[in-house]
Amino acid sequence: MSRNGRLSLRKPSVFVSGFGFQAVVLSAFVLSCLTVFGWACWKGLWFLSFCDEGEHLLGGRMLNEGGRLYVSYVDSHGPVIFMLSQFYGALFGWHFPQGARLLLPVLALMAAACLSVTSALSDVRHRVLASTVFIGGIASYWLMDAFYMVSFYPVAGFLAVCLLALFVVPAWFGKTPSVLPSALAGICLILILGCAYAYGPGMLLIVIPALWLLARKQGDRAIRAFASGAVLAVLMLGLWFWRYSDFGSFVVFHILFNQIAYAPLIHFGPKTFLLSLVPSFRGEEFYPTLAHLILAASLPMLLYRRPGRNRVAILIGFAGILLLNARAAAGFKDGQTLIMAFALAGLALGGCLERQAGSSRILSRAALTGSIGMVLALWGSSHLATNTPFSWSYHDSTHKPPYTIYQPIDDAISLKVRSLVPPGQPILMLPYMPEFYWMADRRPPYGYYEYLPWDAVYARHPVPGYPHDLCQNLLTDPPPLIGYTPETDPTSLTVRPFFNCIKERLATLYMPVEGFPSLHVLRPRENQSRVSPP
Repeated sequence: MSRNGRLSLRKPSVFVSGFGFQAVVLSAFVLSCLTVFGWACWKGLWFLSFCDEGEHLLGGRMLNEGGRLYVSYVDSHGPVIFMLSQFYGALFGWHFPQGARLLLPVLALMAAACLSVTSALSDVRHRVLASTVFIGGIASYWLMDAFYMVSFYPVAGFLAVCLLALFVVPAWFGKTPSVLPSALAGICLILILGCAYAYGPGMLLIVIPALWLLARKQGDRAIRAFASGAVLAVLMLGLWFWRYSDFGSFVVFHILFNQIAYAPLIHFGPKTFLLSLVPSFRGEEFYPTLAHLILAASLPMLLYRRPGRNRVAILIGFAGILLLNARAAAGFKDGQTLIMAFALAGLALGGCLERQAGSSRILSRAALTGSIGMVLALWGSSHLATNTPFSWSYHDSTHKPPYTIYQPIDDAISLKVRSLVPPGQPILMLPYMPEFYWMADRRPPYGYYEYLPWDAVYARHPVPGYPHDLCQNLLTDPPPLIGYTPETDPTSLTVRPFFNCIKERLATLYMPVEGFPSLHVLRPRENQSRVSPP
């Protein structure tokens, strides 16, 4: 109504109409990314598996059945992934092992929720866009880079996004996180270190500069809360170790084993790490290159109009993110870096625009346009990559028929194993096929489920008090059945010299099963040849 009493028919302001249109586009953008993410998670639930996942699920089941990690189930990976699979088994049982993959979407959504409430960004629309860019990115690569697998790479990546959103990036942006987010970030830090000890150096470079920035801003409450969360997580892990593991064995078989036996065989070192930073779009090398390009594009936006000390902290933090892949792994084994890159891309765009001078309408439009462009670029780039670890195209990966992993199956060899070995008796599958224990519905023997080159290296140079030598163990406590599939390829494991002692044990202690040359049953004691240890 106008001042003279006449009805006013003026058009609504440009801002209101613009915001209304943007709200519709934003809603459609969020819904589209969530839909694609849900579809990718469903496809991933029924997708093919890789052997690493098999050992994680097998370890969780062994823990559910009274085993102790690094003692009765010896593995070189960190405890957190086994804790997660054990948690799944305790809740739902093991009738549907691949259901444990649903833990990964839960962790991904938890990371997205942390982005949506981060104190690093002031505008709620920017926080929503940051979380949507993240969801769109991981949806694009959920199958291609094996984010669906029950493995510590994506788990560490999602936890690291929570740490960045709740604590580190706010400190980079000159904000002081509140107590609860800081405490949760401290818990995430310890869980990340529990995924793999190799993440330690990178995490120090990410966290320490953030603590330094907060200390300069008198952010003592945030620092104390962060430390309290870390201490609480350490206590929780300590209780778990007391019940389900052994700390000394953890140090030996997760840290020292990897350094003594494993690292020399993968050419671990500064040169390998530096060479991994050279861009390459061939095969699995596409993934770390993509992560580095996204990080490189995000860095200027994060540095934009920041004080000098904040820029130093950001640069050190980025060095830490790169160092999380210190072993220079390619493909899905670099998944944590790519996951963090998706999150930082959204945070960087929002943080850069909030430093700009201009109207809110212009900023929100730029943020929305940039976010949509990012997700479309990520989705498009996923069609250029090959799936890891199977080297399939995007079309191949998304059109694979549903596949059920690790159920007891009734093929000829699994039925034969079950007929020869009663429930409760162990079998051993060599050199490495953890899924076979699921297929045959039998468990591995105490302390052993594989035999790989680094196992032989460690057996020759064990840590005092922690022997782990399958060849010697077969002399004293042989399982009733061993599955062994020899290969003739000169590069295969079974024809390398380290496998000679296993062949000798099979020849003297076991005999092949008629009709199943890969199966070997234990000879009667009176028929076993007398051999001396090699």
